[in-house]
Amino acid sequence: MRMVTKMAYAAPTVGLAGLGLPLLIYLPNYYGTVVGLPLGLVGLAFLVARLADIIADPLAAVVLDNTRSAFGRFRLWLVIGTPFLIVSVFGLFMPPKGASATYLSLCLAGTYAAWSLCSVAHVAWGGSLSDDYDERNAIFAWAQAFFMVGGLAITALPLLPALKATPAATVPAMGWFIMAATPVGVALAVLLVREPPAAWTRRPAWRDYARLLAQGDVARLLGSSFLTSLALYGSGAVFFFYYPLFHGLSPLQTASLLFVLKLGAIAGGYLWSMLGTLMEKHRALALGFAAQALLYPVVHLLPWSSPKVGMVILAGFGITLSAAPVLMRSMMADLGDQWRLSSGTDQLGALSALFSIIDKLAAAVAPALALMALDRAGFNPQGAEQTGQATTALSVAAIWVPAVLCLLAIPLVRGHRLTADRHQAVRRELALLEAGG
Repeated sequence: MRMVTKMAYAAPTVGLAGLGLPLLIYLPNYYGTVVGLPLGLVGLAFLVARLADIIADPLAAVVLDNTRSAFGRFRLWLVIGTPFLIVSVFGLFMPPKGASATYLSLCLAGTYAAWSLCSVAHVAWGGSLSDDYDERNAIFAWAQAFFMVGGLAITALPLLPALKATPAATVPAMGWFIMAATPVGVALAVLLVREPPAAWTRRPAWRDYARLLAQGDVARLLGSSFLTSLALYGSGAVFFFYYPLFHGLSPLQTASLLFVLKLGAIAGGYLWSMLGTLMEKHRALALGFAAQALLYPVVHLLPWSSPKVGMVILAGFGITLSAAPVLMRSMMADLGDQWRLSSGTDQLGALSALFSIIDKLAAAVAPALALMALDRAGFNPQGAEQTGQATTALSVAAIWVPAVLCLLAIPLVRGHRLTADRHQAVRRELALLEAGG
């Protein structure tokens, strides 16, 4: 596959990535301060929307797996979901004066539903672009790189001089970025990337979805994804507490660390794609988890003579973070081939949705548990002085628990049985079936 094709496929992720940070940090604050809604209502609206979002993923999977279209089942729903996403983002990021909690809830529901449909369809489409064991690594490496570019752009927007002067304009500016980048990226992908025709399979029944979940390799990969996502989101929730307290950084210096972390993640995409080819995907993924588990205590225990030392360490840490999104998505597509051979159904949409659900569950659970633990330990987010118990709780939430979770994920992926040779055999059998059918 040509490089330009991989880049075109990855283009929609720039805009789709832009939603993550605003939904997590900026929008709740914006609706509570600029719009003036009670914080309790804002929190309730976001909670309900997140729960509804988790339900939207399996619905998207069923729709994708049962679609048959000459245009392509995954491309079709990416194109359908994009205008709904743009309309919802416009409403959410540019609310009218006096917007109510009901207005916020409706815009959130529309944004999350459309975002889920577009994201699940895009990942599944990537899995269908090639049945080559190694090529899939490169496809998802490009997607991860473009995803991080979108995240970097959103991270950098509040640092622009014009937005520094008028912070209330930051959220609308983020909305315009998403509304510009997403349709352009989708258009490039649709115009330059063909979706291979779906192989003939029977339509999946409800029992097929239950059987899919019971597959050992699928369950192990989902389990490792959940553990490492818990580590990432739990440490991320206390990121801006940990580095000022333990390394004496200002908020701006801490934000710079986050920027460098994402730069490292962009570079890491290519590295893990290459390692997945050289040493099998599951072994490379286990190495990535081990490196991540090692670097958590390195961040904590290695003395920092200056913020530049921290930037070097965080750049290396960022490289490890790309192992999971690149290799897990590639392994997911391989498992889709194996499942199609054994069951006679193509459920790539369901596999994509399952990994999305796992990620969202971790994103909901990990920050809540981390912040509740800090609260019980007496941590004061406004206080310059912390008790020994609060300081210990912060280091446990930011460093030690995430490191242990990454270590626990290693044996799960080490037990992955679909090697390159076995996948090659699956491809040969599928080719024979399709030639005969």
